[in-house]
Amino acid sequence: MSQATENVRVAPVQVGKYLAQITIIFAAYFVAGKLGQATSNIRSSNLGPVWPAYGVALAAILLCGYRVWVGIVVAAFLIAFLSPVPLVAAVGQAAGATLAALVGAFLLLRIAKFRPSLSRLRDALALVVLGGLGSAMLSATIGVSVLYATHVQAYSGLSSAWLIYWLGDSTGVLLVAPLVLTAPDLLRIRPRARIGEFVGLLLLLIATCFIVFGDLPLIPVKLHVLAFAVLPFVMWAAIRFGVSGAALSILFVATVATVETALGSGPFALNATFTNAVLLDVFFAVLSVSGLTLAAVIAEREQSEREREQLVRKQAAMEARLRLATIVESSDDAIIGEGIDGIVTDWNKGAEYLYGYPSGEIVGKPISFLIPTDRSNDSPEIMKKLNDREAVKHYETVRQKKDGTLLEVSLTVSPIFDNEGRMIGVSTIARDITERKRAEEALRESEERLRLTQAAVHVGVFEWDIKKNENHWSPEMERIYGLAPGSFGGTYEAWIERIHPEDRMQFKWDDQRHVQGGNFFDSEFRVVTPSGEIRWLYSRVTLSCDSAGRPVRMLGFAIDITERKAAEVALASISRRLIEAQEQERTRIARELHDDIGQRLALLIIELEQLRQNASDLPVEVRSCIGALQKQTAEIATDVQSMSHELHSSKLEYLGLAVAMRAFCKEFSDQQNVEVVFAQDKVPSTLPQDISLCLFRVLQEALQNAVKHSGVRHFDVELRDTSNELQLTVRDLGSGFDVGQAMKSRGLGLISMAERVKLVEGRLSIDSQPQRGTTIRASVPLNKVARASA
Repeated sequence: MSQATENVRVAPVQVGKYLAQITIIFAAYFVAGKLGQATSNIRSSNLGPVWPAYGVALAAILLCGYRVWVGIVVAAFLIAFLSPVPLVAAVGQAAGATLAALVGAFLLLRIAKFRPSLSRLRDALALVVLGGLGSAMLSATIGVSVLYATHVQAYSGLSSAWLIYWLGDSTGVLLVAPLVLTAPDLLRIRPRARIGEFVGLLLLLIATCFIVFGDLPLIPVKLHVLAFAVLPFVMWAAIRFGVSGAALSILFVATVATVETALGSGPFALNATFTNAVLLDVFFAVLSVSGLTLAAVIAEREQSEREREQLVRKQAAMEARLRLATIVESSDDAIIGEGIDGIVTDWNKGAEYLYGYPSGEIVGKPISFLIPTDRSNDSPEIMKKLNDREAVKHYETVRQKKDGTLLEVSLTVSPIFDNEGRMIGVSTIARDITERKRAEEALRESEERLRLTQAAVHVGVFEWDIKKNENHWSPEMERIYGLAPGSFGGTYEAWIERIHPEDRMQFKWDDQRHVQGGNFFDSEFRVVTPSGEIRWLYSRVTLSCDSAGRPVRMLGFAIDITERKAAEVALASISRRLIEAQEQERTRIARELHDDIGQRLALLIIELEQLRQNASDLPVEVRSCIGALQKQTAEIATDVQSMSHELHSSKLEYLGLAVAMRAFCKEFSDQQNVEVVFAQDKVPSTLPQDISLCLFRVLQEALQNAVKHSGVRHFDVELRDTSNELQLTVRDLGSGFDVGQAMKSRGLGLISMAERVKLVEGRLSIDSQPQRGTTIRASVPLNKVARASA
C-alpha cells in the first residue's frame, strides 16, 4: 500500500474527529451560556455575575488545542445574537470571548507550563491568575467596549459593567474549567465505600446550601452569616477526592447560591443588583481558590510521595542490578549471555576461568566455539525446550576449552524475554562436574566391587527408613532369603513375615527394644524361604538417630550361617555324647569304688581289727602298728567313699537337685574345712536328669576352683527359680581373676562349665575382677525345664 493511499484513508478519520470535537464544544458552550443567562433577576442587559460558558471555552482549548476556536466563536455569537443586543455587539462579544480564551490558553501552556490534571499548586494558581483573572480582562474589555459602542449599557456605568463582565468570566473559569479538565478522575472512584462517601458529601452540601441560601420558612432565623459554612464541605471534597471533587462541590454551591440569589433569597439578595453580583462573585472566587489550591497542594504532595517512592524503587532496582552484576561477575560459575542467534553477548570471569577464553575473544562470536563436533545436537534440543518457555536445568553435556580439553559440565539455561513476551536470548550457568563424574564413576566401580564381594562371601546388606517404613535390600540379601532380585516387598511387615514363626516374636522384641534404645545389636534367627527351606541368619544392625535422639534409619548386614548352625548342632551332639560317656564312666568308677574297693577296704579294716584283738601275746609295738594300719585303712575307705559320691551322687538321682546340692555343700565343707552356705527358693522337686546333673557339676567345679584360687574360706551358694529360668549362683569375696585371660588359658574348668550349660540351652556368666571377688551364675530357661520334664 502506497503512502498516498494511506494518507487518504487517515484524513477522513481526522476530519471526522475534528468535526465531532467542534460539535461537542459548540453544544457545551451553548448550554453553559443559556444557563448563565437563566438568572435574569441578577443580570443587567447581557451581563451577569457568573458566565460558565467562558470556563467551557478555556477548558476546550486546553484539552483539544487552538483549532477548536471555530466551535467556540460560533456558539458565543449565537448566544449573544439570541440575547437583546445588536448584531455588531454579538459579533464583538463572540470575538472577545474567543480571543480571550485563546490568549488564556497560550499563557497557561507557554508561560506556566500548565498541566490539565491540576496536580501541582502552580497549575491551580496559574489557572486562577492567568486563565481566570488575566484572560478575563481581555474578554471584559472587548465585550464592554462593543456593548457601549452599540449603546448597550449595563449596570450603573462603564466601570461597573467591566467589573461584572470581568468577574463573571473569571468566575466561569474558576467554577467550570477545573471540573471539565479533571472530570475523568471522578469516574475512577471504584470502591463502594468511597462512592457512598462522595454521594453523602454532595447531599449534605446541597442541604446546607438550601438552608443557608434558601431562607426556608421552617427556619425563622436568617442564616446569612453562615454563608461560608459550606467551606468545610469543599475542603472535605478537596482532601478526599482531589481537584475534581472540590470543583464539583464548588459548582453545586455556585448553582444553588446563584439560583437562590436570583429568586431573592440568601445573603447575596439584600443589596442592589450590582452589589449582589460582586459579592456573589467574590464568594465564588474565595471558595474556588481555597478548594482548588488545597486540592492541588494535596495532589502535589501525593505526587511527590509517589515520585519519591518510584525514585526509591528505581534506586533499589539499580542497586539490585549492580549487586546482581557484581555477583555475576564474581561468581565461580560460568555465566554466559547469548542472543537468539547464538552469539555470545555476556561472559563473566567464571566463564573465562572455566573455558580459558578472555571476554574480548569470545563476545560477539557464536557459542558453537565451545561445543564439540559430536555434541552439535545440544543447541537445537535446548532451544526447543526454551521456545516452550521451559527452563532447562541440570543439562549435563560436554564442552571444549580453548586448549582443546573436554569438560563435563552441568548447564542451567533460562530464556530471556522482552516486554512483549518475545524471547530475545538465553542465560546459561555452567558448572564443571568433571571431578563429580569421576567420583561417580569411581563410586559405581566401588559399588560393583562391593556387590561382587558380597555375592562372593554371601553377605546381604539392607537399609530401613524407619519414618517412611521403606526397606532397601541388596540383591545378595534377597538371594539369602530365597527371593528373586527386586521381588522383596520393601516394608517392615513384609520383612517380619519371612521370619520363622518360632523366632518372630523374639526378633520383633529385640528389634523394637534396640530401636527405642538407639543402639546397635547382633541377632541370630531363622527365616523361611518361599520354597519352604529354613535358613539360619546372623545379622548386625546399626541405628542412626536425629537431633532429638529418635532412631530414623537402620543399616545392617546378614550372613547365612545355616552350615555353621548345622556344625554347631553336630558339635553339640558330640559334646553331649562325650559328657554322657564321661558321666557313664564316672558312674562305673563310682560303683567300682563303692561296691568293690570300698567293700574290700571294709573287709580289710575288719580283719585288721580281728588281728589286733587276737594279737594280745604280740609285742606292744606290733599291736600299735596294726592299729595305725587300721586307722589309715579307714581314712582311705572314707576318701574312696567321698570320691565315689563326687563321681556319682545317688542323692541327686533319688532325692532331687536341691537335696543333693545341700548334702554336697555340707560334705565339701567338712572335707575342705570351709564354710559353704546353701540357700534355695521355689526349686521344682522334679527336674530332668540332664539339667540336674549339669547344675550339680557346675556347683562342684565352681566350689573346687574357688577353694583352690580365691584365698577365702566362706562361700555362698543359691539355687533359685526366677520368673523365667532356674538359676544357680556361686559367690565368694576372694582375690578374683581376669575372666578373659582365664578363658584363653582354658583353665579353672570354665570351658567345661560353659559347655555343660550350653548343652541344656542355658547360659553361663562369670563376673570377676582381681581383688574384688567372683560370681558364677548358671541359668537354664524354664521352658527348657518344662520341655525336658515332659
